[in-house]
Amino acid sequence: MTDQGAGSLDPLTEEALAWLVRLHSGEETEQDWQLYHDWKAASGEQRAAAERAEAMWSRLGPALAGKKSRKISGALVLMVALLGTAAYSGVLGRSNQWLADEATGIGERRTVHLADGSAVVLDSVTSFDVEFSNNERRIKLRDGQIYVTVAPNPERPFVVEAQGGDVQALGTAFNVRIDEAEVSVAVTEHAVRVGMMNAQSVDVSVGYGVDYSRADGLGQVAAVDTASITAWQRGELVFDNRPLGDVLEDMERYERGAVIFTDAELKQLPVTGVFSTDDLGAFFDALEHALPVRVTRLPLVTVISRAE
Repeated sequence: MTDQGAGSLDPLTEEALAWLVRLHSGEETEQDWQLYHDWKAASGEQRAAAERAEAMWSRLGPALAGKKSRKISGALVLMVALLGTAAYSGVLGRSNQWLADEATGIGERRTVHLADGSAVVLDSVTSFDVEFSNNERRIKLRDGQIYVTVAPNPERPFVVEAQGGDVQALGTAFNVRIDEAEVSVAVTEHAVRVGMMNAQSVDVSVGYGVDYSRADGLGQVAAVDTASITAWQRGELVFDNRPLGDVLEDMERYERGAVIFTDAELKQLPVTGVFSTDDLGAFFDALEHALPVRVTRLPLVTVISRAE
């Protein structure tokens, strides 16, 4: 998932940077420059975004001196600009992982065996703290996604805390995922009890799931495809008619860098398929074959534009 916290690029500046990548690719045309100037002049907001992007570009001029390839120069400039907004690109990881008891980096999956005999599988870019006492076993999920197989112990309830809610195991195995402000729970064995402060709890049985957030509270319990939800443990992600923007947010968790769209409408293109999280090159190749898009891969940046 892409972090949109402090230091992230606003969408118009992101679009302006994508224009600059294209205009310094070594393959640009006079028409490309005219289209950029037209885009820049379309509104005051777009002009301001272009000026911000151009300022990032110009500040790195000395670093580009002597470069023989304009394509390499453009890649280097945008790479450094995005490194300056590390919260957006995910290059340096998320700060809430640094002090966590358990954490995984980008592209890493790992299983942690807890002292009580329970097992927790961590997805890429995931972190949590362990707070075990004589009366309770509690995990505080900071970020990411986990799959928990709980060792039975009726005297010490097992609880996963995430974003203001508690997921209590009722002798079970289940998946918990944080997507920005929303939490999704899916049960693969037995049942869990999901509750929030000052809200009625709900029991969720095998084959069902529920979402919740601080803003909207508890959602409705509904049947879910647990095989697809937990496919990440096998290094796969399954999408059924999902918008391309959402798909790329998921895929970005498994590789350092950022994705930039030159046209926001491209984010709505539907994607269906099963993709490996260990081979994003094949994933982007598949996108170009299935959708009317062009994928330009640069160091730490992937640009998605319309196919010509």
